[in-house]
Amino acid sequence: MPDITLGYGLGKTTLSLPQANLSGILSPAPTPGLAHIPLAVSQALEHPIKSQPLKDLLLARRPKNVLLILSDHTRVIPHYPRILNALCDQMALAGFDCSQVHALIATGSHRAPTCEEREEIYGQNVYDHINLYAHDCDHGCISVGNANGREVELNEMLLTSDFTIATGKITPHYLAGFSGGRKAVMPGCASRQTIAQNHALIALGQNAPGKLEGNPIHEEMEQAAALGRIDFLLNVVPTQDEQIAGVFAGHWQQAWHKGVELCRQVWSAPVKEPVDCVIASAGGHPLDIDLYQMQRVLNNVAPAVKPGGTIVLVGQCPEGAGQLDFGRWMRDYSVPEILQTPRDQITAEAHRAYATALVMKKCRVCLVSGMDPALVEKMQFKSLPDLNAAVEYLRERHGKDFSCYVVSQGNAIMLG
Repeated sequence: MPDITLGYGLGKTTLSLPQANLSGILSPAPTPGLAHIPLAVSQALEHPIKSQPLKDLLLARRPKNVLLILSDHTRVIPHYPRILNALCDQMALAGFDCSQVHALIATGSHRAPTCEEREEIYGQNVYDHINLYAHDCDHGCISVGNANGREVELNEMLLTSDFTIATGKITPHYLAGFSGGRKAVMPGCASRQTIAQNHALIALGQNAPGKLEGNPIHEEMEQAAALGRIDFLLNVVPTQDEQIAGVFAGHWQQAWHKGVELCRQVWSAPVKEPVDCVIASAGGHPLDIDLYQMQRVLNNVAPAVKPGGTIVLVGQCPEGAGQLDFGRWMRDYSVPEILQTPRDQITAEAHRAYATALVMKKCRVCLVSGMDPALVEKMQFKSLPDLNAAVEYLRERHGKDFSCYVVSQGNAIMLG
């Protein structure tokens, strides 16, 4: 009976699963990380994709101010402080000091990160010397045009900036196909209504991890990003062990697409056939900070489960359900009611309830967490106290010969 370690909050938890039940551990092949990250960032900025070098662009355009778009506390970017420091060094070569640089934290509809989180995420240098503003999807957004015939509202700082640099990471994403690139603007810096109308496109059923072509969510995000006027992009592809596989800089679309090519290689994992059960962790903090963040694991691993099977989510969720509408919809509406909701009534946060209902229609979903079991049950998940209880439940539900995959980093895995 092998012991398998899974991320759980800031710590770990151990799964003991009989070998006869273990169909495999679904994980991408190991990818080596870059040996010298600041050097890799500098080289990417000096030799960008379909763009002049960042220093040359800044010298030529002489903007009065520069705006950085930063990822928030729910997006783990390995070595982010070192990446941002290398970016600041390149801007300094063009004569821009910190007084001319502002940063907008792309929170989307999430809460703003705390001061402690900002210092940890961005590093002491950025925290001390750059003005950090958190996007608020309910205030400070203005209309910038239309995407697919619908009004797009973005943070007004994007429109008043003379030069905008978007930063972030590229990983598989169940809605957008991949994170990074245009997601810094939409949903990162968009209004609640704009986010809602975009994410409600999940009801069309044309989105999936790794899917770009024919994905209306991705296509609308690109249109919104064009309206947001990104002048330069700096994105990284992380590895499973929190290193950096590649750095991509330059044109906001074309550099991102190059990064997507590497991301497909880094985060894809083969699946032989669907099985009875999947036990999946997001990978620990902050990916399991709440159930709203954990939810995306469901859609990532659902293809590996037979209809009528079981998924066990493993995450501490210290902040509970997370976004209010997600929790309210899961408590107040049945799975059929959620799936029958007209698209124009799916709110920015409730799209995750819709995504959850799609999986619950197919299979049973359980949760091993630190949440109140009564709340978990009201939200239509089966609450299990620990992994031993989860294994026993799977045995009772599917028989002693149940087949099971284990996923240790379900937050960004792309099964195929």
